[in-house]
Amino acid sequence: MRKYIKLILEVFPIFIVTYLIFHYLLLPVTISGNSMYPYLKDDEISIMDAIHTGKNDIKRFDIVVLYSDDLGKLIIKRVIGLPGETVTYKDDKLYINGQYYEENYLDKNYVEESKSNYQTISFTEDFEVKLKDDELYVLGDNRIVSLDSRAFGPIQYKDIKAKNGLVIFPFNEMKWMD
Repeated sequence: MRKYIKLILEVFPIFIVTYLIFHYLLLPVTISGNSMYPYLKDDEISIMDAIHTGKNDIKRFDIVVLYSDDLGKLIIKRVIGLPGETVTYKDDKLYINGQYYEENYLDKNYVEESKSNYQTISFTEDFEVKLKDDELYVLGDNRIVSLDSRAFGPIQYKDIKAKNGLVIFPFNEMKWMD
């Protein structure tokens, strides 16, 4: 009996520390689907920052993990619009409050290939949305197939569970998310 108590006393702290790290500091995420393709690929595994998810931490173009009530699961998207902004897409170009923003993270070859494959003129259909003071707008990088704020509306900071991190598997795809 003494042997089992000693084992429990040795193993229990390891479980507690592991739980705390992976619940409050780092969030392991398996990419599911193609909404962030080609930047993130289906079945890649990443470790994401679960600490810095507040108003002062989230920046435009951050990759975030959020809980979608509409989809009933965690999803991964890119922050495009910040509170109080007007987000406009016109002719595949992003404008925030009327100012053009380059989207360098999008693979231009993939954008053109997708438009051809899906026989569409636009990779991101034209729209305009005015965000409230507590709203953010998120999009997947693979706009043609992504379910994002265009489908379920703006999100709030409380929905964000983690942001940017490190793709750890497969090893040949290892990279920092930026």
